[in-house]
Amino acid sequence: MIVPLYIAEISPARFRGRMISVDMIFLGTGSVLAYAFDAAFYKVAHGWRYMIGIGAIPSIILGILLFWCPESPRQLMYHGHRDQCERVIRRIYANASEQQVQEKLISIEHGVNAAKSLNEEISLRKSMKMLFTIPANRRAAIAACGLMFFQQFCGFNTLMYYSSTLFDIVGFSNPIAVGSVVAVVNWIFTVLSIFIIDRVGRRRLLLWTMWGMPVCLLLAAIAFVWVPIDHKTLELTSDKVGWPAYLVLVAMILFVAFYAAGLGCVPWQANEFLPMEVRAMGTMMINVFNWGPNIVVSATFLTMMKHMTPSGTFGFYAGLCVVGWIFVYFCFPEASQMTLEEVRQVFEHGFGVKYAEEWRKEYKRGEKARGPADHAVKA
Repeated sequence: MIVPLYIAEISPARFRGRMISVDMIFLGTGSVLAYAFDAAFYKVAHGWRYMIGIGAIPSIILGILLFWCPESPRQLMYHGHRDQCERVIRRIYANASEQQVQEKLISIEHGVNAAKSLNEEISLRKSMKMLFTIPANRRAAIAACGLMFFQQFCGFNTLMYYSSTLFDIVGFSNPIAVGSVVAVVNWIFTVLSIFIIDRVGRRRLLLWTMWGMPVCLLLAAIAFVWVPIDHKTLELTSDKVGWPAYLVLVAMILFVAFYAAGLGCVPWQANEFLPMEVRAMGTMMINVFNWGPNIVVSATFLTMMKHMTPSGTFGFYAGLCVVGWIFVYFCFPEASQMTLEEVRQVFEHGFGVKYAEEWRKEYKRGEKARGPADHAVKA
């Protein structure tokens, strides 16, 4: 829960999307390595013990390296540690001038003081209430939580959890190896997204990639019509791996590519929509809308495959992907290049899609002040 929030608060505005994409890259890297170790120990006696035990190594490394991570400058300012906040700002903007550092401090201080004055008057319960009763906060929460909802209900994690089972169902003799291909594709396109997300923008990246996901799922649904499967047991009635199995594999690879380039990383950046006074509560809700649907998807996938048939299951997720694309079009504004203090103004104008586009155009024309963050990067 904390990692995307921490990255959003510590990153320069123009690199915030890219920084969170780096987090997604390492998540993808972990998946690739997990598949690799699973394949290595697949036929080893008590191999599952090694698979689980190896997971302790990165956990220990992370625990040690956290001692070198600075606190978020906004949190330092919030708790009255202005000097420490200034030191962290100087580390983030190493090439910034003294004036630029002071301007950044004043900008953060203004936003923090506004949030702090509200927090002094509200309890945790009231913070939750503010998230839903204040229209701008509610719209921000809907945009952030809604996108996370569709990230899970697009069906991607069925591949992460059941790829080996799925490719075993269609007849591949080494399903873990085939599943590893999907994990590698996820990693490659997550890496590619880092180079374009801040340049293209979150909204455009979603609109350009999410249309391909339902197309791929429909392609897989059609291919399953010709896969000889006993729908009650999900077992093949033939030992031959035919063209439908390869078509399912190609469709899944393309689906993962579209997903990883857009919907895989953008929802984790959506906590930038939330004002600081409700950001922690909003981030909690974002995670609820991540893991809640995740539980539903993982628990129902095989049951759906048996009762709705594989074609019906993939067709169902294709329909949800279409609804997700429509949601992005109407409810997800562009926040790239904006500071967190500027983002909070977006949802004062409905869902802020048109407002954010106008802001972006003015920014490109130089009519919006670029602020110390961007100057510091150039310096």
